[in-house]
Amino acid sequence: MCAVPQGYLTTGDFARLCGTTKHTLFHYDQLGIFSPAVKGENGYRYYTFPQMDVFYVISTLKELDMPLSQIKAYLDRRSPEELVALLEGEAGELEDKIRRLRQMRDLIRRKAALTRAAMAADREGVRVEERPQALLITTPRRPGESVSLAFVAHMQFREARHIVSPYPVGAIMDPEKAVQPSPDGYCAFYTQMDRRPGGVPVTVRPAGQYLVACHTGGYDTAWRTYRRMLSWAQDQGLPLTGPFYEDALLDELSVDGYDNYVLQMSILTAPPEHGL
Repeated sequence: MCAVPQGYLTTGDFARLCGTTKHTLFHYDQLGIFSPAVKGENGYRYYTFPQMDVFYVISTLKELDMPLSQIKAYLDRRSPEELVALLEGEAGELEDKIRRLRQMRDLIRRKAALTRAAMAADREGVRVEERPQALLITTPRRPGESVSLAFVAHMQFREARHIVSPYPVGAIMDPEKAVQPSPDGYCAFYTQMDRRPGGVPVTVRPAGQYLVACHTGGYDTAWRTYRRMLSWAQDQGLPLTGPFYEDALLDELSVDGYDNYVLQMSILTAPPEHGL
């Protein structure tokens, strides 16, 4: 075995120190992106320690999804000025990516918390519970519009405004029509938000005491739960006000099929004491 020249690293040692493979080093050399400092007459390739910094920058740019062709284009015209422009540009893109990743992390955590709470929800009884104010982005169902098209219109509204929320789409129901076995009770669809989005009108679901019940068995039989709630309220002498709110506690992300959804219906029992 030939002795390694003093101050140089073999391909294997360099790959190990940089956390890469010899195949990657050979590939980069073939593309003209990153080559060994020395190529011996015996075919051996040798790298230097200072080259580790260059390889690290190349690896970082690649992790930031910069194509190898763009990395090569920079290296072909490299200069201090080009390096500053490249790194400052990538730093800005990295800040944007970090922001998006944080939003994704917060969304995932919130969705997990909501699902955990849904699993523990009472699915049988009718109850009254205190609820905080909620912010809703709402799109009305137009006269004569089918429920499915109204739902699609709401999703398009969200997409056009880049609205992302951990909450499933909910519906506002006409109390008089909700108790009928037809879809005519759907007045509007909404997406709940944890904070006000900029530039988008928000409807406020007021804080207060709400009559609440859960429903399983699909949307087609939801009217039975609405009737059960109204009957319970009448028996208790409980006045109700405003529309019903229908939320999917467990939806397609966690259960298979509409019939396995867990819907939660709620309606305010008295007007809120304070305005918005």
